[in-house]
This record gives sequence, structure tokens and C-alpha cells, in this order.
Amino acid sequence: MEYSVLKPKMKGGVSLGFTVKQARQYAGFTQREMAEKLGISRDTYRKIEQSPECATVATAKRISEVVGISIDQIFFANKST
Repeated sequence: MEYSVLKPKMKGGVSLGFTVKQARQYAGFTQREMAEKLGISRDTYRKIEQSPECATVATAKRISEVVGISIDQIFFANKST
């Protein structure tokens, strides 16, 4: 069973959705291209960027693989050490 555990919590003023969007843009993909690579509709992908609680952990993992970053970078992009 997949659990939707991503919450749009702010980390240093930046949401997880914003981090996903920035990673996608840095990788040079459109929302449509990302959706195709993930096997989901563009509308579903758009919702993930706007409201990350729509994503499952499996989807977040796949996003990290497609854009070439670790899943930790998605979750902890702005966490200071």
C-alpha cells in the first residue's frame, strides 16, 4: 500500500513542491515531459508541484531518479547543517 506522506511543509521558506519544480527546470524538462517520464498525467504532475501531498514516496523517488538528484535533496534541499 502506498502512502502519500509528502507534506507541503516549508523548509527555510521553500516548499517541497518548489524544490521539485526547481529540479525539473534545472534538468531541462517541461511539466509534460516529466509527467511522461513518470507515467502520470500532466495535471497530476502539476498538482505535485503545487501541492506535494498529492505524491507518494514512490513518485518522489522516481522524480529524483529522472532529474538525477537524491531523494534527500528533494526532502532536505534547504535544511542547514
